[in-house]
Amino acid sequence: MPRQGLGHSSVDIYNMVTPGTDDPIWRHPGAGQLMMGYQQTRSNFVLFSQDATDTEAWSKTNTAIDSTLYEAPDGSDTANAIKSNNTGERTYSLKQENLSVTAGKTYTLSVHLKKENLGFAQVRFDDGSVQYRSHFNLTTGAMTNAAQLISNSIDAMDDGWFRCSITFQAQNTSNGNAICIAQSAAGDSTPNVAVSGIVLIYAWGWQLEENSEMSAYIVTTNSARTTTETLNDTSETWDFDSADLMPEADPDDDGVWEVPANVVLNGDYEELGSEEVTNGDFNNGGTTWSVYSDPTFENSSVIFTNGARIYKSVVSASSLIYKIVIDFSNISGDGVQILVGNGNSFVNYSVSDIVNNNNQIVAYSSFVGSSLLFIYSLSTNTSATITNVSVKQVDPNDRWTLGTGWSIEDGKAVAVATDTAGFSITQSNVLTSGVPYEITFTVSERTAGSVRFRAALVSGTTRSANGTYTEIITPAGSDFALQGLSSFVGKIDNVTVREYAIQPQDV
Repeated sequence: MPRQGLGHSSVDIYNMVTPGTDDPIWRHPGAGQLMMGYQQTRSNFVLFSQDATDTEAWSKTNTAIDSTLYEAPDGSDTANAIKSNNTGERTYSLKQENLSVTAGKTYTLSVHLKKENLGFAQVRFDDGSVQYRSHFNLTTGAMTNAAQLISNSIDAMDDGWFRCSITFQAQNTSNGNAICIAQSAAGDSTPNVAVSGIVLIYAWGWQLEENSEMSAYIVTTNSARTTTETLNDTSETWDFDSADLMPEADPDDDGVWEVPANVVLNGDYEELGSEEVTNGDFNNGGTTWSVYSDPTFENSSVIFTNGARIYKSVVSASSLIYKIVIDFSNISGDGVQILVGNGNSFVNYSVSDIVNNNNQIVAYSSFVGSSLLFIYSLSTNTSATITNVSVKQVDPNDRWTLGTGWSIEDGKAVAVATDTAGFSITQSNVLTSGVPYEITFTVSERTAGSVRFRAALVSGTTRSANGTYTEIITPAGSDFALQGLSSFVGKIDNVTVREYAIQPQDV
């Protein structure tokens, strides 16, 4: 309850009670008037929010920020240009580290961006285990490749600027990183910058706030900054935004409808565990790696010739599923072979396989019988330079229980000939029996069978084709399951389960 009763005008008249943060206050701005206002505090946790030249706050990868400033969205000459300082690299980024977040709290990261020689950007917050991200088209204003988010937004501004934001619920308490990566296309990890020193994109006005949506920008310097302001209502009908409290005639905005949270966790199957490989970037040469046929370690890479191979123990729980990523700067000849575990699980990758996948191998596997990862040259004709090896556990927080025939690969739940009740992918104790829910999921690459939602004795509609499906169901139990039927073969993605509420257009 607010600390002031209805009609109490003590703040302005008697100065008897000082309102607390986010308490309503009563004011009398004119004779015979008594109006209610609202005090709200907001904080921006990013340091030097429009000065990326500060080397203590900001770090760069293959980029440079020079002292030349450019016109910002507010008309001042305070915007920074993110320039390339290297060519042929996979990542051109600007990052601020040590931004503290608390598990279970909701945050919004926003930044103003404008294209120059590259027209796309990825905005990301990385808490060390989970990446919350979205890709933004700085020409059309489109948003793609969202992961681990509650929502994302892009607002067009004057002179080609966009304010881009991501909203997420922190899954870990940690010091995380706010990152912006310049790209030539959404999801493209090889921007193909041919000239060093050119402007890739412009950036201005970073903000990380504990909020379910982005708010007005707060400029910071060498510390986080908090502002307190009085907000007034602009709606005579609705008050869903918790700020509009003073009605006025002919409002322009009738508020917003709050979207319930997704009760299913890791619904996009993108969660990955921490890095399992030590010295996977070869910064310490061949330290911790075992070798055969004398590969060469130099310039933070390993060079294969004459049938060389490297291997090492990389995981502690060999029965779990891991995502394996191997990056190459060049490769020619007959390709490489990857073996995991006891050596019975191996795959050959040709040069064209690797080149066509942006000079990268991406594989998913358990390490049955052994914790070893082997990388072999297929023959003495192979010549390759490997720049990084990464192994991370898939679904590290065990959000999903996988029934027979199910796995998680490439950001999707994958089913192979699943059938009947025991062949389900499940999350336990996420639903409330008798409460209606709106359920959405996407089926792709389906070649056989069907899939449906099920909770206790309540089943959803059977789906037998690719597509995105939405239905409203009142479950009779607490467990959420997607069940394969008739030897279902296909993939599931983007699962959302939200408590159903009547929307304004339904009234």
